[in-house]
Amino acid sequence: MRLVFLGTGDAFNNDSRGNTSLLLDGKHKILFDCGPQAVYSLRRSGYSVNDVKHLFVSHLHGDHYGGMPFIALNLFFKEKGKMSVGGPKNLEENTLAVCSKFYPTMKPEEVFDFRGLSTDYPFKLDIMEGKHTIPDYVYKVEVSNKRIVYTGDTARLDLSKFAKNADCLIHEAAELEEERAIKFGHTTPFEAAETAKEAKVKNLVLVHRPSFDKKTIEKVREIFPRTLFPHDLDVIEV
Repeated sequence: MRLVFLGTGDAFNNDSRGNTSLLLDGKHKILFDCGPQAVYSLRRSGYSVNDVKHLFVSHLHGDHYGGMPFIALNLFFKEKGKMSVGGPKNLEENTLAVCSKFYPTMKPEEVFDFRGLSTDYPFKLDIMEGKHTIPDYVYKVEVSNKRIVYTGDTARLDLSKFAKNADCLIHEAAELEEERAIKFGHTTPFEAAETAKEAKVKNLVLVHRPSFDKKTIEKVREIFPRTLFPHDLDVIEV
């Protein structure tokens, strides 16, 4: 199983990193969140848009699904493919509205199979609700004998059961101060490390994050030693 980090940054593109988006490349190719640069990053990583058959959107903030019109553009006019799309209520309505403004002659309903929060897929999928300023969903998939958990944007959650023994927990870490994290529905890297420790996961990967200095990274790894801090287009084998 390859984890391809198409973007690792927050909404503000700190350190010139793209908005967080992750491709799971195993028996099935699955995209988690879809920032505006997702198509560009897929191509830079050696994939075509048509390689990806499933997309899961955590929540309806633009840095997490703003790339969908460009996915649709490629599938409709160039690659002639289809993609299943799971995500929150109003994802279909919002996507169709934006696409109609961007590319009026495109028909995104012909390339996107919107499934809401269904768990009916050719792989095991579980979903739980996160804690953000708008509805956010945490996804767990089991593909190629690996269990991967992806949080989207969320304040600290009890994932001790949901993510228990996962091969990889991909967790947001958008704030360094706990007070700001609570206010804006995010998690600090230290809280994410505690969450990984409680869930006994094998690896913690921090994304949707600002720049961390050496001291912060060391402090996080004191809590959970197997913490990774990937950058855009990095690939991790699990």
